[in-house]
Amino acid sequence: MKLYTDCIPCIISQTVKLSADLGLKPDDQKKLLREVLLLSSEVSYDRSPPHIAKEVYRLIHKILKNPDPYRKVKEKYNQLALKFYPSLKEEVKNSRDRFKKAVKLSIAGNVIDFGSNRKFSLEKTIKDALRKRLSVDHTGSLKRSLIEASKVLYLGDNAGETVFDRILIEEFPEKQIYYGVRGSPVINDATLKDALACGLDSVAHLISNGSDAPGTILEDCSFEFKSVFDQSDLVIAKGQGNYETLNEVGGKKIFFLFMVKCPVIAADAGCPVGGYVVMENKSG
Repeated sequence: MKLYTDCIPCIISQTVKLSADLGLKPDDQKKLLREVLLLSSEVSYDRSPPHIAKEVYRLIHKILKNPDPYRKVKEKYNQLALKFYPSLKEEVKNSRDRFKKAVKLSIAGNVIDFGSNRKFSLEKTIKDALRKRLSVDHTGSLKRSLIEASKVLYLGDNAGETVFDRILIEEFPEKQIYYGVRGSPVINDATLKDALACGLDSVAHLISNGSDAPGTILEDCSFEFKSVFDQSDLVIAKGQGNYETLNEVGGKKIFFLFMVKCPVIAADAGCPVGGYVVMENKSG
């Protein structure tokens, strides 16, 4: 997805909010905002939003002198999500449509996102997910594709959300599934450390994408990751960042699972803010 003009004020608003949330000193907040404004003025609109977001978070890490400012937040939500795991497994087990329930819960986990401007309650989101209708519902096609696929690449998004992905992955224990995470910390996105903390290594082969972008910018990714991507029969991509960076990739069967958190994505995906999306890519 190409950058929209509406993305620029959103990125600036996020910068102001995050710099305050992360405790930057007033002078550092001004310095960061000045650099982000300069960056925004020179950005190419042929690129995706995560291209500019990657540069913004590099600036934040540099000013903070901290490569992982959300580390404690990620640890908190890894532990919180794991506490929900037994009850969520029971919900899926007792459902008449186990697959669809697991998909909905996986999307519910996408609410754990500190890169958006939305406040959230994980417990309320889980309850809502159990009765919520999907705004875009390609679950039938996703299930058929999963059954037919030999090798699956599942792209994670946020720390803690990985627990919800695990529940969906566990519905297909016979499949060869790779679980992809960010190569280094960015916002509260999951890295290998987070995936291991949530037990994803027990259900999938873990792989780092080698990039610090809040999405999957293929030209930034490692050779190993791109090889797995190319060789996979099916890619399941969680979160808006993966949608923004992969929805125009051709020649690959990709399904996007995410919660819509902003008007730009809502317009691009054709569904309301707050909607749950299971969408097969148009370019596959």
